Amino acid sequence: MVRRMLVLMLAAVAITAFYGVDVSIADEKGGEKVGIKLEAAPDVKTEAKAKASFVLDKASGSLKYKLEVENLQDVTMGHIHAVGDSGLPGPVLAWLYPVGGSAASLKEGKFTGTLAEAALTADQLAGPMKGKTPKEVYEMLEYGKAGVALHTKQNPKGELWGVAKKK
Repeated sequence: MVRRMLVLMLAAVAITAFYGVDVSIADEKGGEKVGIKLEAAPDVKTEAKAKASFVLDKASGSLKYKLEVENLQDVTMGHIHAVGDSGLPGPVLAWLYPVGGSAASLKEGKFTGTLAEAALTADQLAGPMKGKTPKEVYEMLEYGKAGVALHTKQNPKGELWGVAKKK
């Protein structure tokens, strides 16, 4: 009986150690980069394309991002959106362009380069993410539950849209 209890205790310790390592690996993965390719939104014809990259900064709790675009004409806004039922942009979760914005800002002409680069903080989250953390937005992006849309004067509902490949 004592021997059986010892075996069960050792098994419990081994299982606890295994899950502890798994949790620490998951925490380290929080620093990984999520990259999203943006392409023409449905029913939009454009030569533009873009990529968005996100890194969770554990030290500050912010979500650092960079939006790089190519041949995007008359951009007005950029957001993180929840992915709607149809796979298209749902509610806005955070503004990306203009940085810290809450209203459109026309960047006239064709643009190639870094459109926006900043860090999102909890107070900048909107819609269903209001009161949540940047880490929760990062996880939504990481698992394909949120995506990035860029809006233009010609396509106010969205010219470019992208979602990370689901894990």
